[in-house]
Amino acid sequence: MNSLELREMNADHVVYAYSPNGEGVPGEVEYLFADGKTSVLRQSSDDFNGYYAHKACNKVTECVRKNNLPIKFVQAWY
Repeated sequence: MNSLELREMNADHVVYAYSPNGEGVPGEVEYLFADGKTSVLRQSSDDFNGYYAHKACNKVTECVRKNNLPIKFVQAWY
């Protein structure tokens, strides 16, 4: 599970903070509108292998494509 929160949005990019299981120092992922790519700006302190960052990148990309950018939300998977 990731907790995500919108940190920044402008004409160039969107930045979301993500926290694995809602804990630890959040990491940040960025979506660039120009090339349609999402990347990890900073990995969370509780994301030891990058798994949660990868999930967060996929979810932010999905949100942008659906034109739905919530301020805060929880991403869960099983």
